[in-house]
Amino acid sequence: MSILLASQCRAARAMLGLSQKELAQKAEVGSRTLADFETGTRSPHPRTLKAIRETLCSLGIVFLDAEGGLGPGLRLDCEKSFTTIFPPGMELATLFTPEE
Repeated sequence: MSILLASQCRAARAMLGLSQKELAQKAEVGSRTLADFETGTRSPHPRTLKAIRETLCSLGIVFLDAEGGLGPGLRLDCEKSFTTIFPPGMELATLFTPEE
């Protein structure tokens, strides 16, 4: 199995609301490298793919193996992603409580 598929990378970025540039910065890889990977222009070094995948995992992405005839997928660990996207001290209730 591949360390990371281009389709998984695109989907994970969308779930997290990250641009290619933002993900590249967080993973400490080149923006062009990430863009070329996602479009299938070229395949990065396995070390680069590992860095991207580990970054996505640290932001709350959970990768799923192919099971039961379904291809590999991913899901969002909501608790983990919430703490990486929103500043410390912000509570979920604050986001969804109507103003009086």
